[in-house]
Amino acid sequence: MASSVEKRLVRELESAGKRQGWWHSGGILVALSGGGDSMALLCLLQIAYSGRIEAAHLEHGFRGEASLADARFVEDFCRDSGIKCHVRYADVESCRRKGESPETAGRRMRYEFLRETRECENLPFIATAHNAEDSAETVAHHFFRGTGITGLSGISERRGCIVRPLINCSRDDLRLFLQIRGIPWREDATNYDNLYTRNKIRNELLPWARSNLNGAADRSILGLAGECSRVSLRLTAEADAMLRLVSRYHPFALAAWDSVATRRMSETQLSFALRSQAEKLSLSVIDRKRIARLAALMRTGRRGRFQWAEDIEVCYGGSLIGWIERRLLEPPAGERFFLSDGDSRSFSWGPWTVELEMRRGGGDTRKPRAAGPCAELQSSDPSGVIELCSPDSYMKKNIPGFHVKIPWWGEANTPLLFWKSENSYGIWYPGTDRDEREKGIYVIIAHVFIRDKEMRRKCS
Repeated sequence: MASSVEKRLVRELESAGKRQGWWHSGGILVALSGGGDSMALLCLLQIAYSGRIEAAHLEHGFRGEASLADARFVEDFCRDSGIKCHVRYADVESCRRKGESPETAGRRMRYEFLRETRECENLPFIATAHNAEDSAETVAHHFFRGTGITGLSGISERRGCIVRPLINCSRDDLRLFLQIRGIPWREDATNYDNLYTRNKIRNELLPWARSNLNGAADRSILGLAGECSRVSLRLTAEADAMLRLVSRYHPFALAAWDSVATRRMSETQLSFALRSQAEKLSLSVIDRKRIARLAALMRTGRRGRFQWAEDIEVCYGGSLIGWIERRLLEPPAGERFFLSDGDSRSFSWGPWTVELEMRRGGGDTRKPRAAGPCAELQSSDPSGVIELCSPDSYMKKNIPGFHVKIPWWGEANTPLLFWKSENSYGIWYPGTDRDEREKGIYVIIAHVFIRDKEMRRKCS
């Protein structure tokens, strides 16, 4: 017969499932660490959920033999329970990115593993075992770090395919359920190591607050988090609408905003739009002080570069604001060559691919069929030279007809084609119409295009 605590937890699980949209789904992947919370989640789902259940565990190598024992425990329990279990062994320390803490690297690799497994197994959702105390600890942690209203919202119930079925359940109820059912779990000794800020909040700050300030301190914090969450959702929706208004296209920018429209946003709208943009680009969200600093810089209209992540800079000033990979702010080496009648060339230049062809004109000046910026430079003779370089190399030269209309941060990495023969010349770069002098019987057709930005990010 089910205990009262089990009935209460099952009711909350069903309520959360319907609220979060996974209750009637075909399957769910449980992030199973072997600790009390994730073991309770797995077993409650077995009792109440009708869809397919699988588990995934990342052995991160942080705690030596204890970590390996956790992985064996998870595998053995799932095998005995008839649950398919996916375990990955990783050396997180060796996979840390520059400036990334071991904890951040472990979290990143864990979610990468969970998403890969979900896609491979064709499961619609990933369930993590965050509970009410986790959310209260997160709010307190963010508060003392100097967060904005978004950070005071606590842990969200659902973010995309990731759901938190136990977000309103107490840790004590989950442990009591396991004890009554006789279900084992593993304790992570590092949870009691107060060298970590999160553990100090869990083991010292919140217990002190319960004993000395308010016995229901956790519920008070979660009440505030609920109000902040509702306000944050409204402001985020407004920010998404503003983001659609200010967004512009630029070939090699990960994102670009119109500077004038950006300066029309209120301080709050701009802060939320910046966070929304970071989320859409899968970048880590920077803290409130740095968000405010960037917003202030954007409003000045002066040119500058702001480091958002290790390899991403926000370039502001001028007509466009761009989120740019740092390596694209350095110009590739220039190219200088000749083409004869019937010749063609194809090569890479920075993130761009350039295809050139010279042929006799007449009525057949068809452009390449593939999509992308095209140029036609015509001449009465084929004896000229072609230069491919960045516009900034021509900025200080007095060349008739040359006028740059690209953002300052694109000057180093936008391909400029300059054709010059004895009696004609032409200049072209993406986004302009063809520029020709003295039409003739020869035509150089250039097709210039850039690889998909998401693919470029993965390959860089």
